[in-house]
Amino acid sequence: MCHQRSRRHSQLQAAVGSPAGVVRAGGDTPASRVGDSERESVSATVSDAAAAGYLGMEELEGRLTAVWSASTRADLRAVVADLPVEWLHERSLRDNADRARRAARAGLGPHVRSYAMVMLLLVGIWLTVGLTAQTWYPWPVWPALGWGIGVVAHLRSARTATT
Repeated sequence: MCHQRSRRHSQLQAAVGSPAGVVRAGGDTPASRVGDSERESVSATVSDAAAAGYLGMEELEGRLTAVWSASTRADLRAVVADLPVEWLHERSLRDNADRARRAARAGLGPHVRSYAMVMLLLVGIWLTVGLTAQTWYPWPVWPALGWGIGVVAHLRSARTATT
């Protein structure tokens, strides 16, 4: 039973990667130096762990002090080593979904603007052809529907989490 639990812990640890978002880059070793972005990531993880009830206030203060005084990846990993791997994994999935949602939102504005401008151009061409040649087949509806499906899919991805 204990062996199964340690094997499950190892599998989840591998799925999560480095604990608490300590970034793995080329040449990542425990002695690798860390910067403020890694410290901020681990600080957010430790704060979330306290909010989830895994740490008390005194322990939170101590760990935050350790995070901001850490100089290597090993120092940061030691701060979060005893946090539940399952919780770290779920948090990682939520963070990835939030990042994907923010990226989709960032690209949504230009996508909608270009769609609107091209559709306006196509309707203008249709009106010009219709007035000069007296042919009123509503052909702009086809590109509007085809591209519109893509715009709606982009809108949905910007509103929902992608996990």
